[in-house]
Amino acid sequence: MFFLLLTGMIISFVVGVVFLLNGEMVFGIIALTAGILLLLFVLFYYGKKKYRKKKKLDCTPDCPDFDCGPDCDGGPNCD
Repeated sequence: MFFLLLTGMIISFVVGVVFLLNGEMVFGIIALTAGILLLLFVLFYYGKKKYRKKKKLDCTPDCPDFDCGPDCDGGPNCD
């Protein structure tokens, strides 16, 4: 999905520049605006997604020598 959005953004920028150079101001501005919106979406959405951490549960016993049962809190159970 990231590369699809990136490709669409690049195509929008190229089409917008070509339209602006040929004098089609309305279509050029629309295409550049679409490219900028795609750029912002890629930067903010995928930037946030990169730093999201998945909560990992450790459901294995912390002390294999004792019969202490599964441990799903992430902390030690052995005293």
